[in-house]
This record gives sequence, structure tokens and C-alpha cells, in this order.
Amino acid sequence: MNPAPNREHGRDRRDVINRRSSPRYPATSATEAVHIPGGIKVAGRLSDISRNGCYVDTITPFEVGAALALMIRQDNQSITTLAEVVYSQIGMGMGLMFTTTEPEQIQLLGTWLGELERGEQRPNSPEIGVPLDRAKSADAGLRDIIVELIVLLRRRDVLNDVEETALMRKLFA
Repeated sequence: MNPAPNREHGRDRRDVINRRSSPRYPATSATEAVHIPGGIKVAGRLSDISRNGCYVDTITPFEVGAALALMIRQDNQSITTLAEVVYSQIGMGMGLMFTTTEPEQIQLLGTWLGELERGEQRPNSPEIGVPLDRAKSADAGLRDIIVELIVLLRRRDVLNDVEETALMRKLFA
């Protein structure tokens, strides 16, 4: 199966967001998604992650329902898991739900999420450790738009990692 055609498709994003059972944290690790039956690879970057899934910024997302093998790289470590596309928007990215993750990978993910929750950063790590749930207020919609813009500017190399981190910290301070 090829990446999704040039149209928005899948579930309404608000429905996906409303069903989230775990807090999401902004993160900007490199990712690689491989369509399981077809072997097509798509590179991307995380914009957020939780215990149950993540959002991958990529220009060519896969269709909703696609089964993927996902690798997330952070420093010298990586997490591999199987995932399903639950939300997809051409030119923006795709929301993924983790479907099968090995116990040692779950443990590493838990360590990463713990660091994000505490606001810790590893050296040379572009992660921003502020839970999105803490930022929710009357202006949550505006903040979500600003986060998307910051991530997009970083992905297009308009901002570097340090500038992105500084803007995110100011936004969620």
C-alpha cells in the first residue's frame, strides 16, 4: 500500500483527541514507519508521544487503518513497535496507535515518558518535557496551532533544535 492519496481522510481529529487515555508530551525524535505488507518506508518526526501512541509529522502519511512497523530514535536508543494509523492528513502527518510492543520496548518507552513528564532532557536531546494536558485552558486551541507551527518550522529547518526548545518552553511556561 502506498502513502495516502492527496486528500484528508480518516476519523475526525477531534474524535481521536477526545478518546486519548494517556497524557501526550511534545517530542521531536526521528521516526521511520514501514508499511507491513508493502514494505514502503516513510521517514518523519514525532510531534508528540504517549504510552498508547504518537503523532508523526510527515508529508506522505499512510492511510487510516494501515498496519506499520515503527521505529523511534532518540540519542543512541530506539523503540520499535507495531502501530496502526488512526488519523491521517496529507502534508501534515499521521496519528498512530501502538498495537504490539515488546516488554523491553514498553519499559524504555516508560523511561522516556517519565523523563518528559519530569521535564528532563538528555544532552543533545530536542525533547520538550511539558505534558500537553497541563497546557489545556481556554486558549488550548491556539496553543495547539502554535505547537504545530513550531514543529513545522523545525521540520523545514527554519528553526534549529535550540530555538524550537526555547519557543516550546515559553509557550508552556
